[in-house]
Amino acid sequence: MIRRICDIREFPSIQTLGFWANVHRVPLRYLGPTLEGRAVYAATHGTATRVAVTSGRDPHPLPLVWRSPLEVL
Repeated sequence: MIRRICDIREFPSIQTLGFWANVHRVPLRYLGPTLEGRAVYAATHGTATRVAVTSGRDPHPLPLVWRSPLEVL
């Protein structure tokens, strides 16, 4: 039997997420905007996913229909 555990945690800043991703040698991914228009980024190593939300506005254009960025994980 295969048992998967999904461990999703939020880091306080994109810099902290970038450091974690660098240590684990995994890429940062842009997931999309929050409802408030801030960018959400993630990095995944095995079953551990770490996310960070930027403090400023998302530089990417907002979609016409909003979906939770965590749905793509």
